[in-house]
Amino acid sequence: MTAKRVAPFSSPWLNQLLAEAFKRPALDGAEDALLLTRMFPCDRRSTIDAGAVVTAPWASAWLRRAVAAALKQPRHRVAQDVATFADYMVEVVLLMDRHGQFQHHDDMLRVDAMRDRANERRTLSPLVAAERLLAAADSPDAGRSDAMAEALGATGGDGGMVPALLGLAALPVNKRRTRLQGMGMALLTTAAQGRLNG
Repeated sequence: MTAKRVAPFSSPWLNQLLAEAFKRPALDGAEDALLLTRMFPCDRRSTIDAGAVVTAPWASAWLRRAVAAALKQPRHRVAQDVATFADYMVEVVLLMDRHGQFQHHDDMLRVDAMRDRANERRTLSPLVAAERLLAAADSPDAGRSDAMAEALGATGGDGGMVPALLGLAALPVNKRRTRLQGMGMALLTTAAQGRLNG
C-alpha cells in the first residue's frame, strides 16, 4: 500500500518543499523554514541576501533548493507562502515536543530557541498584517484572487475585518486598491504605536 502524499497547502511549490522537508529531521526543517522567513519577510526588510544563500556553504541542500524555488515565485505571494510554511513546520515540532519526542539536551535547547523565534514573529502580527494588505493592494488585480485570501489570513482572526475584506471583492479594482491601501496604512500606524508603547 502506497502512503498518501501530504499536501496541506494550495501552493504546489510549498507542498513540494514539505515533501522534501519530511525526509529530514523535523527540527532541522523548522529551523530552515524560520530562516526562509528572514530571507523573504512580510515587512520587506530582509536581513539576509536570499540570492547568496543558493550557493552558501553553510546552508543545507534543502535550504538552497527552497530559496532557489522561492526566488521564482511571484513577489506578492512568496513572503506569505514562506510564513505559512514556517508556521506549519514549527507546529509540527511543537507537537512532537509535547509528546516527548525530543529527549536529547541539545535538541531541547534547539526547540526552546525555535519557540522563542516563532513567538517573536507572532508579536509582529499587526505589522505583518499591514504588509500583506499592502501587498494585496499592489497585486495586479488588487486582491481579487489569491492576494485577497492572503489579506484575509493576515487579519489574525480579527472577525471585524473579515466582512469588510469580503465586501471589497465586489468593488471596482481602483476602489478596492484604495481601500486595501488605507487599511494597510492604518494597521502600519497601529503597529508602530504598539512598538513605541511596548
